[in-house]
Amino acid sequence: MRGSLRVAMTVVLLAAAMVLPGCGTKSKVAYKELLDKDPLIRADAAVRLGQAKAVEAVDSLLAVLDDADEGVRVAVLRSLGDIGDRRAIPAVIARSGDPLQAVRVAVCQSLGRLEDPQGIPTLTKMLNDADGLVRFSAARALGKIGTPEAVDVLVKLALQDENERTRELVVKVIGERETKSAIPRLESALRAESDTVRANAAQVLGQIADASSVPVLIRALDDPYDKVRSLAAHALGTIAPKNPDALAALKKRIGVETQGMARVDLAWNLARGGDRSEMDVIRTLLVTGDPEDVRAEAAWALGDVGDASDLPRLQKAFHDKRGLVRKQVYLSLQKLEKKP
Repeated sequence: MRGSLRVAMTVVLLAAAMVLPGCGTKSKVAYKELLDKDPLIRADAAVRLGQAKAVEAVDSLLAVLDDADEGVRVAVLRSLGDIGDRRAIPAVIARSGDPLQAVRVAVCQSLGRLEDPQGIPTLTKMLNDADGLVRFSAARALGKIGTPEAVDVLVKLALQDENERTRELVVKVIGERETKSAIPRLESALRAESDTVRANAAQVLGQIADASSVPVLIRALDDPYDKVRSLAAHALGTIAPKNPDALAALKKRIGVETQGMARVDLAWNLARGGDRSEMDVIRTLLVTGDPEDVRAEAAWALGDVGDASDLPRLQKAFHDKRGLVRKQVYLSLQKLEKKP
């Protein structure tokens, strides 16, 4: 109740000094503070109107969207998104080519908050922006819109972005939504030239967890990039841990695998499916794995599929020189000690 009262008072106070009809921009602005000489006051007025979700202020905000001050333009764009009136979409889109990064980011944020498919073509173009933060913001906005078309754009373009943060965002968005409509595009991405794109595609397919992807993930176990092989193994262990074809493929691959991390992950997911014949691979690499992330992965695997006999091994590994390994050993010890 107090929050609603505060919002209502904000609009009343801002509207209390309405600009009288005149000429030019001023005749369209019903909030005096939006025309104040101080840009900080103008920006603050825009922010408060957005927080109040003042639909009646949309026309006034649109009238000051080309304010000379960058901070005011950013505040107005974000507030239009917060208010959520779709009348603002064309005007917001028209600012997507602003030379200032902060303004282009605010355009993405506004379109994401408006959650309207009208913004998809503009956000798609912004995924090619030279600035990494703009591309990240465009990807986040597409994730908020969340339609099949928006997800398809994320898989097609943003999954290949050079910025790791942007790629991780795409993986998270698609995985959380479990968007099965993206499966064909992801399966196609498993044949991409980029190692990173193939790895991300394998990870997302594991998160979506649709049994139709088992055949392509089995083929991915022979990918030339070891991270793809590891993620394909985990995806198979998640989607179809007991699938005979998947278990046979994991078993076949571990027989020729030379990369330590991939060997751990293959043995781990065999054990998840009930085949514990390769557990010694994990136990050995807990000690000899190099670099340290292989030893940490082995510790993680033992916490998941190990048994009471692995407690002494983990306790010994707790003295590893690397903090990454010790941290994972600690977590796995806690997990194993709670097993019946």
